[in-house]
Amino acid sequence: MNKTFFLLSAILLFAPELVFSQKKTQVELINANVLEGDERLGKNVFRLIGNVKFKHDNVLMNCDSAYRYSDENRFDAFGNVHINQGDTVNVYGDLLKYDGNTSMAHIFDNVRMTDKKMTLTTDLLNFNTETNIADYNTGGKIVDSANVLTSIKGTYFSKDKMLFFKGSVVLNNPKYILESDTLKYNTVSKTSYFFGPTTIDSKGKDSTLIYCEYGWYNTETEKSYFSRKAFIQSKSQRLKGDSLLYDNHAGDGEAFRNVEIFDIDNKTIVNGDHATYSEKQQQSVITGRTIMTQLMDNDSMFLHADTLIAKWDTVTNRKTYYAFHHCRIFKSDLQGKCDSLVYSSVDSTIRFYIDPVLWNQENQLTADSINLETSNSKIDKMNLYNTSFITSKVDSQRFNQVRGKNMTGYFEDNKLYKIYVTGNGQTIYYIKDKKENKERLTGVNRAECSDMIVFIKENKVSKIILLKKPEGTLYPIKELKPEELKLKGFMWLEEKRPVSKEDIFIWK
Repeated sequence: MNKTFFLLSAILLFAPELVFSQKKTQVELINANVLEGDERLGKNVFRLIGNVKFKHDNVLMNCDSAYRYSDENRFDAFGNVHINQGDTVNVYGDLLKYDGNTSMAHIFDNVRMTDKKMTLTTDLLNFNTETNIADYNTGGKIVDSANVLTSIKGTYFSKDKMLFFKGSVVLNNPKYILESDTLKYNTVSKTSYFFGPTTIDSKGKDSTLIYCEYGWYNTETEKSYFSRKAFIQSKSQRLKGDSLLYDNHAGDGEAFRNVEIFDIDNKTIVNGDHATYSEKQQQSVITGRTIMTQLMDNDSMFLHADTLIAKWDTVTNRKTYYAFHHCRIFKSDLQGKCDSLVYSSVDSTIRFYIDPVLWNQENQLTADSINLETSNSKIDKMNLYNTSFITSKVDSQRFNQVRGKNMTGYFEDNKLYKIYVTGNGQTIYYIKDKKENKERLTGVNRAECSDMIVFIKENKVSKIILLKKPEGTLYPIKELKPEELKLKGFMWLEEKRPVSKEDIFIWK
């Protein structure tokens, strides 16, 4: 067959389709510098060369050359492939296979897709020009003005400006790196939604690590939500909760249910039902079933109150805890209750206010206020201020008592062994038979002295040294009735003593 005749036949064959066809599903050839038939490829298959342009509905497609399969309403395009949807989406690549019946484009090699907001690059892209949905499964990278995102699989919903990623997802932002199994990203709102194990590692010297298995983060507003095993960890503390809200711009955070704050430096754990954090005020507020655990070797101290506040001191770079209302503490060798208390990590001191009561072994301690100093995770010293009172039970009716204005108690291995009393000192303590029967009471010593030293042995008063102007009387045990031997202000509050960790949640 004459080559010229074949070329003219091909032009006549195309003419009705190019000029008269009104079917939307038909791919329209707009231009080709050279058009020739190629019987080796099949019937009605033509080779197009030079400045090739197709149109399908509102989509324009350009390339250097192409094979046109007119009977099947499809074509293969080669070299400088460009798919254009006006001002919305542009796709570039080296090879394109396009099916007009399904509006499906398969673009290969050096693929680049842009929509003004972002650019996607991959090796193979499937793009539906009717639905504007594109996907890849051989690895891809998304770049916008602030982020670079890579993943193994991805789907782009152009109309919704939404991207969906799966497999080794990494989002690199100037402020953080996000890694996730599955992620959705909106290019307009710049919000990331993540599913499955996800970490967000912020950059800079004050870096924090965030983990969750569901959540979202808006890169413009810097607001975020995390749940399912969620935690936020910095160099000094770790925050956990069933769900976490955080506004990085305002510096405000909120945690809900099963809240836990672990202060790494101070070895302190705070738990509660709800917590708020303010960066401006440098404080956290914890409410609900609150409990603060001060780790002390193998014997921790537990504190409960209606409200716990942790406040950061920017001058000392240390934290202070405030507990308000119905405060109760439990440790195997120390228990207590009061209305409010303050724990300062600067001097490792707990300060008890408003009707404080402490129990150490068999001793009950009360005063207007009490300071408890710790050192190396052990109780070191105790200061009692105004109307100080130490009481221990002898039997159901008799009590050893020490009363004074102020007292300082010293501890060894968390046991009280010595007490200095200053001002208005008074004591009542019972004498036992040391020879015949150590349990038999033989007398009671009542003494008054401005200052005195009280020694404790085996959790009981063993010796008292009167320092200034002492006055004392030793009475036979049967001479005075037990009710006559109670100093002013005497109280026995054993029924209010917490007996376990769980007991601190019960106000007595």
